[in-house]
Amino acid sequence: MSEPVNPAPGNTDNPSIYRCGTLQYTFKGLIYLFVWLLWGDFCYTMMELLIPTLLPVVLRQHQASNTLIGLLVGSLPAALNFIINPIVSTSSDRTRTKWGRRRPYLLFATPFVVVFLILVGWSDVIGRWLYDLAWNDNGNPATVIITLMAIFAVGFQTFNWFVQSVFFYIFADVVPKPLVGRFLALFRVVGTTAGIIFSKYILPLADQRQMVPWIFTGVALVYLFGFSSMCWRVKEGEYPPPEKITKVSVFGMVSKYARECFSIPFFLCLFIGLAINTTSNACRVMFNLLFAKEELGLTIEQYGHITATASLLMLFAYVPLGWIVDKLHPLRVFICGGILIILTNVFGFFYCRDYNSFFIVSLMIAATYVLQSASSLPLAVRLYPREKYGQFSSANAMIGAITLIVANAGGGVFIDYFGYRYIFVWDFIFTVISVTLLLVVYCMWKKYGGDKNYVPPVKNIAL
Repeated sequence: MSEPVNPAPGNTDNPSIYRCGTLQYTFKGLIYLFVWLLWGDFCYTMMELLIPTLLPVVLRQHQASNTLIGLLVGSLPAALNFIINPIVSTSSDRTRTKWGRRRPYLLFATPFVVVFLILVGWSDVIGRWLYDLAWNDNGNPATVIITLMAIFAVGFQTFNWFVQSVFFYIFADVVPKPLVGRFLALFRVVGTTAGIIFSKYILPLADQRQMVPWIFTGVALVYLFGFSSMCWRVKEGEYPPPEKITKVSVFGMVSKYARECFSIPFFLCLFIGLAINTTSNACRVMFNLLFAKEELGLTIEQYGHITATASLLMLFAYVPLGWIVDKLHPLRVFICGGILIILTNVFGFFYCRDYNSFFIVSLMIAATYVLQSASSLPLAVRLYPREKYGQFSSANAMIGAITLIVANAGGGVFIDYFGYRYIFVWDFIFTVISVTLLLVVYCMWKKYGGDKNYVPPVKNIAL
């Protein structure tokens, strides 16, 4: 298996050598890198699908309200993200070890993620056992079960944010920049393939309640061995020494972080626009399966078949989109995707009434969201300053967390009041706001150099 290479002196202009910082790859080494990163993504995506897809269903089986589902599945994780992401991201930017600056965090958190994920899956069994032990099988154990699910889900999300905060940064550190769009297209292809497998072959098993714990356990173990092997095989390069911190007080560090990340209108507007765009999909993520199941009368197997087909559509779109994103710029593609999402939600609200129309609308949603999915990570790589990529990514995550804390709880109340069909209205309203803000960002991006001469406007910061 090929590793990153160090070409001999005088051979630094060899076009067959691909570079990212101090890392240099032959074509064979580049394939080796892509294979391991994509394998890690496959395992990570399978794991990430469990909580937002299955936890709402299990909670509803125990008569939890949509508001409570919104809090546990959306708002609490977003609150944890707000606290953990900036600390881990900024710390990883400054970390220097023989393992690199990202991998130590991934390796530390992975075992904890696995343990809590398995416990979430077995909450029903453990809760019933504890209830029977304390109350001798009298009454309803739902409260105990929901409480355990909440505790284990919070534990899972706490450590998962260590992974999620850092995993996507490693791409900017090891993948040559001219190939980022195409790599991330392959990244989305693999993630979508994982989604298809999950929807087509794993999700239908959830109709059998006794299988739910084994679904969580099996996926968690695949993630443990697959993701750990990626961390072992992918090598990071050398980094320049981190910037010296002159202010050691907590207030001084927080103040410096805020000035660097939030004092520039370009980045602040970008962060808010992306956060609201994420908020727009909050209700669909939490309640789409319940909409299909309770309002349209679909089975989980039918829903899995539809989502797998929609994911297959996205799968074939990612490869050409990777090339398009590199050529047109991810900001343009992302905005175009938002405009199409607005139109699709109008259609879905009025015409999604049964299995066939849900199938059509799901394909339309997939076809529009694939544009933003293919361009979101390249957008960050192209716009954020590389030396503080994790820090600026965490600032974006903080703004996103604030909006999601409110949106997920508010989305649950919204759906409780209006009904599941109004996921289309929610998406429409917030996507309109997001697109408007991103058009403002686009105008500022042109001012800062646009396609050929863009320079991140960090030099204007008063440190």
